[in-house]
Parts: sequence; C-alpha cells; structure tokens
Amino acid sequence: MHPSLPSGYLQPLEIKSRMDSIVDSQPVPSRTPEKILGKEFLILNGTFFLAAITMALFFKFYQYLHFLGIDPGWYGFIIAADSLAGLFLQPVLSPLLHPGNARRWMSAGIALIILALFLYRTAVTVPWLIAVRILHGAGFIIFISAMMAMIVAYIPAQKSGQAFSFISTVRLLPYAIMPAVVSPLVKTPEGFIDTLWYAILLMALSLFLLIFLKSGTLRANPAGKTARINGRELFDDIKERNVAILLIVNLLLYSGYTAVFFFLERFGKNAGIGNPGLFFTIATIVMICVRLAGITFFDKTNKVLLIVFSMAFLAVCYIILPLISGNRGFFAIAFFTGLGWGIVMPVLNAVMFDVSPPRFQGLNLNLSLVMMQGGFFVGPLAGGSILKCWGYPALFYFCGLLSIIGAAFMLFRKDK
Repeated sequence: MHPSLPSGYLQPLEIKSRMDSIVDSQPVPSRTPEKILGKEFLILNGTFFLAAITMALFFKFYQYLHFLGIDPGWYGFIIAADSLAGLFLQPVLSPLLHPGNARRWMSAGIALIILALFLYRTAVTVPWLIAVRILHGAGFIIFISAMMAMIVAYIPAQKSGQAFSFISTVRLLPYAIMPAVVSPLVKTPEGFIDTLWYAILLMALSLFLLIFLKSGTLRANPAGKTARINGRELFDDIKERNVAILLIVNLLLYSGYTAVFFFLERFGKNAGIGNPGLFFTIATIVMICVRLAGITFFDKTNKVLLIVFSMAFLAVCYIILPLISGNRGFFAIAFFTGLGWGIVMPVLNAVMFDVSPPRFQGLNLNLSLVMMQGGFFVGPLAGGSILKCWGYPALFYFCGLLSIIGAAFMLFRKDK
C-alpha cells in the first residue's frame, strides 16, 4: 500500500484489477441476430427482389433478337452470355468480400446493371449484344455475391432453413410475376426495350435502399473485423469434405435442372402437349408454395435427409418424364418436379450455411452460386449432345442419373 494513503484505501492498480474482474464476470451481449425479418435482412432481400426483376424481364429477349434480325444461330450464346461473367468473375471476387465492404460492392454491381440496361438500346449487333449481356451478368454477379457476403451476418444460426426459404422465394417471385404483368402491356418485340427504362428506375431505387443499410458486423464478423480470405484459406476451405460434397451436389442438381429447362418445351410439343410452357409455370408456383411452407418446417427436420430424398424423388420424376403421355401426366410431373426443386434448392444452401465457419459462410454460399452457374453451362452443353445422339429418353435418364449421384454423395458427408 502507498505509504501516504490511510489504511483500507486501494491503490490504482488494485482498483483497475477489481474493475476488470467485475466487467469480465458480466454476460457479454450476443451479437447473433435472434429474428429473421430484421431491417437489414429485409432491405437486402428488397434490393435482391428488384435486381431479380431486371433479369426476369428478359423472358421476351428471344423475340427481341428476332426483331433485330440476329442470326438464330447466335440466340443461345447471346442469351447465355450473362452466365459467363459469373463463371469467371465470382470465384475471383468471392474471397475479397466480407460484411464490412459488401455495401460498396453492391453499389458497384447495381451501377453496372444500370449501365447495361441503358446500353441495350444501342446494342443491335452480335458482338455488342454479347458485350452488353456480359456487362449485365457481371453487375448482377457482383451485386448478388456482395449481398450473400453481407446477409449471412443477419441469419440466426438455428434458422438457416427459414432464411434461405425466404431468400429463394424472393428470387423466384419475379419469374412468376413478370410474364403475367409484362406480356399484356408489351404487345410488340420492340416494346421490350421500353420496359428497360422501368428496370433502370427500379435499380435506382435499390441504390437508394442501400443508404439505410449498415455494414454487416454481427455474427459473421463478431469483432467487426473485415479480413479478406487468402489463397491458402480458400484452398483449405474447398477441400473440407462437407463443403466439397455440397459444391458437387449443387453442380449435379443444376446441370439436371437446366437440361430439363432448356429442352423440355420442344419435347412437349413433339409429345402433343397443348401448351408445354405451362410446365415451368406450374413448377414455379409449386416451388414458391413449398418454400413459403418450409419457412418453419425446414429447420425442424434433418436437412441432409431432405436433400437425399428430394434428389432421389427428382430422379424418379426425370426418368418417368419420357414415359408419360397426355396433358394430365405431363403437368402432374410438373407439380412433382416443382415439389422436389422447391425443397432441395433452399435446403442445400441452408446446409452449406450450417457446415461453414461464420467467416466462410458468405464465401461458400457464393461458391455454391458458382456451381449453379456451372450447371447452367454444363446442363445445356451435355444435354444438347445427348439429345442429338440418343434422343429425349436418354436426356431425361441422364438427368435422373445426375440426381441419383447427388443423393449418393450426400450420404458420404461427415456428421458434425
């Protein structure tokens, strides 16, 4: 004790020591969000919905290319060119993103989308159309990658199924709504380009919404740190068994899905179906209903078994598809495939979220999107070759085989 202080007084260091012990004994407030529908989560999904609308508007792009007099041989490549941006850009970009810098990257992505939407009016040749499509795809990929890196900070650890049911429903809604809303309003192919002015206004609104968004520093970044993931960490993450299996299953799932998506209409017409395009309208409606219902159900069941059973169920649907005849059977398969897709797609993301350490959740969800983009490339490529050589039955059996392999892979994951 200091000689000049009376007995019973504490020296400064003793006071600090006791104060620290009192502070350390208090419970530390949790930075984990307790509810799904918080302000930031809703803002992020709102901007995602607006960006998805700009992509869904392009269901009339095929007719617009015909109006421009583009060689039909280029239609497929021009339409798919936006996916090329994701295949090359997202793997490079994802390790750089974290909740602390995500808002800036989202703003950059939205700015590129607005620029691309403006440039479509001037794009009337094949090279220029491809360039604008790649720019549009790059903007969307930058936006969605940054959004995923940020939104994981606002998902409660035990509510991943609810969160990804909600997010995937937001992604689907524009594709169900826009054809019904836009088709009666746009009577001519050239009218498509005028709808893009409204899309530009929607993207400007999404930029405005970002003003109300705070940097994500919750559970995914508990200390508010914003360190990038380096190459060694990325490699260690990808080679972890559960992550690698889920990435492979994503690729298998979307390869089968896109092969059906791109070649089903012609199959339906050859089979004498009156309006085969209704297949995906029915499937999409079922997918939305399943995901809304699954908002509370998915977190109360074994997600891995849900994936296994859904993939096996989809395999049966694909294999039966070339064997059915008549409208009733065709649209019944649409209902059941919508059921399978509606379950497995959000649950795959939920399981990836669950098995990933908080710092890697945004990265791994973006890598899942890379696999989805890969499926949109592999599915039509492999499907077209199979269709040319062996016909529709072999194509759908191939899709069934991919689903069976995906279900089998899930059985080899490690329990945690």
